[in-house]
Amino acid sequence: MRPGKKILILGVIIGFIICASRIIFLWWEFSSVYQQEVVTLDPWVRKHWNHVKILTDTLNYMQSTKTILLWTTFFGDPNFVPSYSKLGCLFPKCFVTSNRSHLNQSDALIFHLRDINLKDMPTYRTPHQVWILLHHESPHHTPLDLLKQLDGLFNWTATYRSDSEISLSPTLKKKDKEDTHIDNFVHNKKKMVAWLVSNCKTPSNREGYVLELKKTVPIDIYGSCGTYNCLPKMSDECYDTLNKAYRFYLSFENSICKDYVTEKFFRILSTDMVPVVLGGANYSNIAPPNSYIDALTFKTPRDLGRFLLQVAKDEKKYKSYFAWRKTHRLVSEHYVCQICKKLHQPKIKHSTYLNISNWWFHDANCYFWSHNSKGHA
Repeated sequence: MRPGKKILILGVIIGFIICASRIIFLWWEFSSVYQQEVVTLDPWVRKHWNHVKILTDTLNYMQSTKTILLWTTFFGDPNFVPSYSKLGCLFPKCFVTSNRSHLNQSDALIFHLRDINLKDMPTYRTPHQVWILLHHESPHHTPLDLLKQLDGLFNWTATYRSDSEISLSPTLKKKDKEDTHIDNFVHNKKKMVAWLVSNCKTPSNREGYVLELKKTVPIDIYGSCGTYNCLPKMSDECYDTLNKAYRFYLSFENSICKDYVTEKFFRILSTDMVPVVLGGANYSNIAPPNSYIDALTFKTPRDLGRFLLQVAKDEKKYKSYFAWRKTHRLVSEHYVCQICKKLHQPKIKHSTYLNISNWWFHDANCYFWSHNSKGHA
C-alpha cells in the first residue's frame, strides 16, 4: 500500500475517533442537562437546548401511556370502571387497572370515599403520583370522622362540586348548527306532577315542601314514599311511562348544599317533562337556559303551584322549556376520561387538600327548607 494512502486512512480513523469522542461528550452533557439545570454549556447551546428540552419533554409526556390505579372498590366492586377502550374517551393514552402490583408505576390513584379503609392505604407513594378522592354524595351523607383523617393526602377531587378538579356532572355544549325542528312536547298529557322518591325524610326537608305544594297542585308520588308504583324501579321503562303522562317532574335533592345536584336531574332533562328543581346548585351554570323551574325562586310553595298551573294551561309557554334543544346539548364525559386528559397535560397541578374536611363541610353552606326561612343544617 502506498504511503500516501496509509496516511489518508490513518487520518480518517483519527478524525472518526475525534468525532465519536465529541459526540459521546455532547451526549453526556446533554443527558445531564435533561436531568438537571444547565450549568456547563455555552450560552448559544444553553438557549437553544432549553427550547429543545421543552419540546422533547412535552412530546414524551404526551405520547406516554398513563396508568390509573383503582385503589379501593366502589361499594364493593373492584372493577367499577369499564375497560378504558369502552369509555369513549377522546384521549387514548391511559391504562386503568385495579391490580395493585402497578402501584409504583401508577400516575394516579382513585379512592372512593365510602370504601376507604385507613388500615389499607398505600405504604409507598412516588413523588409525582396524583391521588384522587371520588365522592358522589352530599356532606350530609359523608363520614365526617373519616374525612378528617384524610387531610393532606389528596391532590384532586372528583365530585359534583364546581371547584373540584374532576366533574361528575354533564357539561352544556352549544350545537354547531341550530336545529329547526322541535317536537310537540305536550302529547295530550293529562297529569300534572310526578315524583319518584324512596327517601322519605331528608336533610333538605323536601318532603315538607311537597306537602305544602300538594295543597295547590296535584302530585302523584311514586315509590316507597307514595301510593304509586313505577316498575322496574329507576328504569328507562319507568321514566318512559311517566314521560307520556306528566307535564312536570320534581327533581328535589335530599340535601341543599353548594353545587349539589344528582344525575336524576340530568336524566329528566332528556325526557319531555319539565324538571322542577329544589337544591343548592346554581342551575343557570349547569343546565340549558330556560330548561327548568327553580322552586326556591318562589316565595312560597303555593306561588310555585299557581305558576305550574299557569304553564300547564299555556301550550306555548310549556313548549318554551324545550327550546334549548335547538341550540344546546348535554355532553357526559366519564370522570376517568377527564383524569386521563389532565394527566397528559405538560404541567400537572400538584396542590394538596390540606384541610379537605373543612373544604367539604364548611364551604358547602348546607341548609334545609322551612316555612318561614331557610335553616342551616
